[in-house]
Amino acid sequence: MKTLGIHPRPGVLRALVAVVPALLALYLVARGWFYPLWPDTIGAIGHPFTADPGLGGAWGGPTLVGAWLVHALIALAIQAVCLAVLRLLYRPASR
Repeated sequence: MKTLGIHPRPGVLRALVAVVPALLALYLVARGWFYPLWPDTIGAIGHPFTADPGLGGAWGGPTLVGAWLVHALIALAIQAVCLAVLRLLYRPASR
């Protein structure tokens, strides 16, 4: 684990706090990889660069690619915050 800059230290409270950002980051990764399998996207997969009436109010515009890009950037920012929190919780102990 030292290659990731994470140094496991004992502490139940630290572990309980770390569960929240770790699960959130894992959820965002899983949701991103399995996004094409969700029922609301199957109909739009065939035309990612054309406007879809069902995506008119989506973040990123009326095209599927624009909506994907905006959602991916937001998920990336949330994952960065989650990893920063985990690094703070598991930084090396001061000597």
